[in-house]
Amino acid sequence: MTDGESILAWANLGALLEGTLKLFFSIYYSDFQTDIEALKKANAYDHKKKTHKEPDGLTLEVLRRYVIHTNLFVEEHREMFQLVQSRRNAIHAYKDRELGTVTEFRDSVRGYMKFLTYVDLSVPYPDYP
Repeated sequence: MTDGESILAWANLGALLEGTLKLFFSIYYSDFQTDIEALKKANAYDHKKKTHKEPDGLTLEVLRRYVIHTNLFVEEHREMFQLVQSRRNAIHAYKDRELGTVTEFRDSVRGYMKFLTYVDLSVPYPDYP
């Protein structure tokens, strides 16, 4: 994989991860908005308006910090969030950043799939006739 392909691969995986976290917090919105201390620590709280920020407007960094402060998900998932975010940020770099190996990327995709499966099994689905 070329450096350009690697940067795009990590960016896409990061976008998938960010979208999945936003979906999860949108589904569990009432729980999300009630933990004011975690929202403040994660920078997901608007101090001027004295209310939480909407999940859809949060960055991966803020979502990741909220997960840490609320101790959501298993450590394996939280570590994968950190790795994907750091590799994804190479797209913004004006200096050299570690892109990782193809094996590391594939392992992260597997980790994301485990996380996605967990989310899939955790969210309610409406009954269809």
